[in-house]
Amino acid sequence: MLLLDVTDSEASTDNEEHGEENVNEVSNSESKPDPSRKRVLSDGEEVEELSLAESSSAEDSSEDVPQSKKLKPLDLAVYPDDVLPVEPVKPKVVVKETIKPDDSFSTHFEQELDETKLLSLADKKQWTAKRVEVVGLGRGMHRYPPTCDSTELNDPTATLPSVGLRSRLFNHVGKTLKQHCGVQQTGDAEPALSRAQRSMFDIINQYKDLYNPAVTNEHLEQFRMVYCLHSLNHILKTRLTVTNNSEEKRANELKKKAMDKEYRDQGLTRPKVLILTPFKECARRIVNMFESLLMSKKKSFISNQKRFLSEFSPEEDSGIDPKKPDDYVKLFDGNTDDCFRLGVQLSKSGMKLYVDFYKADILLCSPLGLRLILGADGDLKRDYDFMSSIEVLILDQADVFLMQNWEHLLHTMRLLHVQPKESRGTDYSRVRMWTLDGHAKHYRQTIVQSCVHCPEVAAIFTKHCANKSGEVKLEPATSTGSICHIVSQMPLLFQRFPSSSPGTLPDDRFSYFIKEVLPRYTGKEKAGTLIYVPAYYDYVRLRNYFHKEKLETSLVCEYSSEKAVKRAKKKFFTKETHFMLYTERIHFFRRMHLKKIRQLVFYSLPTYPQFFSEICNMYKTSQLTDASCLVLFSNSEAHKLSMCIGHERTKHILTSTKKNLFMFVTGEE
Repeated sequence: MLLLDVTDSEASTDNEEHGEENVNEVSNSESKPDPSRKRVLSDGEEVEELSLAESSSAEDSSEDVPQSKKLKPLDLAVYPDDVLPVEPVKPKVVVKETIKPDDSFSTHFEQELDETKLLSLADKKQWTAKRVEVVGLGRGMHRYPPTCDSTELNDPTATLPSVGLRSRLFNHVGKTLKQHCGVQQTGDAEPALSRAQRSMFDIINQYKDLYNPAVTNEHLEQFRMVYCLHSLNHILKTRLTVTNNSEEKRANELKKKAMDKEYRDQGLTRPKVLILTPFKECARRIVNMFESLLMSKKKSFISNQKRFLSEFSPEEDSGIDPKKPDDYVKLFDGNTDDCFRLGVQLSKSGMKLYVDFYKADILLCSPLGLRLILGADGDLKRDYDFMSSIEVLILDQADVFLMQNWEHLLHTMRLLHVQPKESRGTDYSRVRMWTLDGHAKHYRQTIVQSCVHCPEVAAIFTKHCANKSGEVKLEPATSTGSICHIVSQMPLLFQRFPSSSPGTLPDDRFSYFIKEVLPRYTGKEKAGTLIYVPAYYDYVRLRNYFHKEKLETSLVCEYSSEKAVKRAKKKFFTKETHFMLYTERIHFFRRMHLKKIRQLVFYSLPTYPQFFSEICNMYKTSQLTDASCLVLFSNSEAHKLSMCIGHERTKHILTSTKKNLFMFVTGEE
């Protein structure tokens, strides 16, 4: 039934049709309505109806009636519920978020591996290798096993949401690019990721391993933002999968419906992403990116943020000498503490810091900070169960780990996916079968970023990675070499020594040096010889030999105290000592400028090509007539040689079989 509220104007129109003159009588209870227009309700009450034409006419004429003449709305409380003019309320439609079956997350983690596929993963000779040109990233090698679902690296025409980026993150991509990467947005709907960023995201979004040895300081934050985006996206997808399956399972239990489906969507422990980074400043920037990608300013909530800022913010007296090289200033800007570990948990309203590792989604650590928990064989108190279900491993600035302690990283790699000693309340009915079968390493994605190519870093993929989705190894860009930045004019001698294999390289180098090279520099005219030693174990070996032969030597390494360094430099400058053994790691952390160098010997090619030109430029050739530089190398060190002297010169040297000594003259003509 409909009860129409009649206004003054409607009554006037109706009265005129019946010849009545007094408009006010319509509202009086004494007026006599037309019996033919009455309808009796279920409770006996009578109401009068108006036709649709009369209602429209009344609405039109009401515009001419003064507001004061209109009747107040009827008191709806006096009418029964079955006659109220109730507007039907449309139920709020809640769209359940799901992950598409063809999403890379689903295709990677929901595929089981049979024995044949496992054998193909173990033998990388069965993998397909294809050279690729990645837009914005350069050339590389794409290798994938028969288990790989996608052999194409990217689709530049696809939008970020269409390739699986969650809307919670997509809405903040533009803001993050502006705040942390210095990229101004044009106002388009799609955030303007650079070509390199988009290519990197497309690769890692397919859960392929990635090795990028050309991440310079200029682009570091842009690449860091991409892996932060991927890490958060992975956690959100994992949580969405678990939530949807839990709701479906609960609904089936309430309906007492037989469940043939297994809901296997979890690991043995909660942490899914492990990010290793060298300094607290790097960790601070990563957390800030997490905040920017996850939350708006109005709804930002971070637990323990005050503690985080006090521990990870730059120290007040952490000023860096502006005379230092630019790469040094950028690398050591901020808090350079290398011992930290942080558990990060995502929530609907924000992010929680300093959570227990077994309650964390993301572990953000330095190799040293993590090693203190992992311990060593024989330690009574050690813990590594939380690394049993890591699905995304990120090594940020992996080259710096070489300068810290590479063994810490190798120790971490060996303990990944080890079966936990304790169950810690794990619901094994929800654990993925490939985790229980011990195949988690084939589902783990490894992302490695470095500013230079290092054989030790590249070996991580060979020894510790067998991703079922394949891997992409990028190549460093070809250059003319750091030799072009040497301003001191002097001859550079490159001496090739024989070596049977990379495994015997340290012994072959040491033997050649003490027999063929060292005797040339023991004369008095060669006093003031600096020997640059990249590896610490080579430094210890030479130190012991020099001590045994009673050669006067100043020793300067990363473990030397400030007082010892000053004393060693003074003796070298005043010719009290004939040699100085100088390690690469102390140059990395201190960038000292050494004086009175008369002869220079590179025991091995430096890890960083800029170190080659920096050391050579310490010469004061205006006062020296016999200054020279000798560099030892082998054919297995082609990458390091190319970074120092350029690709074309390296190609010429390595293809030359008639001679082993090559000379270049540097400096201004």
